[in-house]
Amino acid sequence: MNLFATLNEVLNSDVLTRIASYVDEPTEKTNKAVNGLVYTIVGGLMKRTTTEIGVNQLFNHIQKGRYDGTLTDNLATVLRDPSQTNALITQGDEVISHLLPAMKSSIGSMISGYAGIRNSSAISLLGLTSTIVLHVLGKQVKDRKLDADGLAASLFTEREAFVNAVPEEFMPRLVEKVGLQQVVSGLATPARRNVTEGPGRSVSNGSGSTARSTATVNRPSVSYDPVDESDTDNGALTKWGMGALLAVALGIGGYYVFQNTKNHSATSEEASDVTTITSDTIQADTVTRSLAVPIDTTAKPKPKVTPPTAATAVSPAQPGALAGNLTQLMTPYLGNAALPKGKIFPLAGVSFYPGSLSLTAGSQATIGELATLLKTYPQLQIQLVGYANDAQLGTGTTNKSLSFKRVNQIKQQLMSSGIDFVRIDAIGRGTGVPKNDTSGIVRPALRKIDVKVVVK
Repeated sequence: MNLFATLNEVLNSDVLTRIASYVDEPTEKTNKAVNGLVYTIVGGLMKRTTTEIGVNQLFNHIQKGRYDGTLTDNLATVLRDPSQTNALITQGDEVISHLLPAMKSSIGSMISGYAGIRNSSAISLLGLTSTIVLHVLGKQVKDRKLDADGLAASLFTEREAFVNAVPEEFMPRLVEKVGLQQVVSGLATPARRNVTEGPGRSVSNGSGSTARSTATVNRPSVSYDPVDESDTDNGALTKWGMGALLAVALGIGGYYVFQNTKNHSATSEEASDVTTITSDTIQADTVTRSLAVPIDTTAKPKPKVTPPTAATAVSPAQPGALAGNLTQLMTPYLGNAALPKGKIFPLAGVSFYPGSLSLTAGSQATIGELATLLKTYPQLQIQLVGYANDAQLGTGTTNKSLSFKRVNQIKQQLMSSGIDFVRIDAIGRGTGVPKNDTSGIVRPALRKIDVKVVVK
């Protein structure tokens, strides 16, 4: 059963109207906020269950909190009572503090900005929605007799539905705020508990049933070193005294070496007239020199600026970088401060095999080239926009989720190259054609990736 379909049934129009009345916000904005919170909580729980501790915590909270789905049967009635509604919010706040620690405030501000409601309302809705989501999950645990591993596995079966359901404008901020890069790209998996500790112990198989284990614990052998008979109080004092003398001697020797090195350095500086620089200065100077070529190129008083060649686009500070097609296209634009932001460049060198997340040969070179540009221009922020119309039928993957996973994979590689994730936005537009479109517009080419300059 689709988790999001169940939640849509529970959070019907009557329920949402009562929730909006409680938080004193417009129904439309409340609906948008609650939907955003559903995606946030489910995504956060997926991430949480990638660790063994998270798997146990989620299952234990459902069991101890008696989240069995009974609330969802008469939710509209319960919400008529403000005191009961407040109790549900308080209960959800406690759960969020344990399952998504230190994230309540950031989630509240994200939802507040996304739905256009007060931050206090977003926090209240977070607690209430958390309680509802756990009751829906608890009903699955009860009906399907799931154990902790089974619950985590069941949660991860919703990953494709999650990627497809999250609104396009909300996905980037959700991924970055909650840290769902690994989840949405399909790289994260639910953790499995290690329970094989002795003969006859019940071992979960992840589906709710158990089997009797006959495995035994292999305990490491313990060896004992002979005790030094001289290690008495007097012996200890002697050792401490020797250690203190040795430390003093090392200190005197180190100070002597330091003074000689300092004098030698001062002499060398006077002789060669070279200023001492720090590692930070080196990095700043490298960036300055790498920026020098494109800036000087556009600053020359020529009526027309021609794209730089491989020899001019790459600074001497980066002799290993080769100026490819992407560099030739973007460098004149990025180096000219007068040109407005927002220009889109095709990432033509990057492509994927049909219906997969496997990059074709030569794609890595273009991704590396983009990483070099991001390092060369430290203020540069980009948005990766992916299109796909080659999702394989019968796999459960849509063109939208495939396009998003592809651009997110490129984002992950850029982050691995040392680029801060806040500088890279990633969205997938599927085929790029609305479902109800009848214009007959030709769909984008397979595996099309664009780079949009957000900040220069």
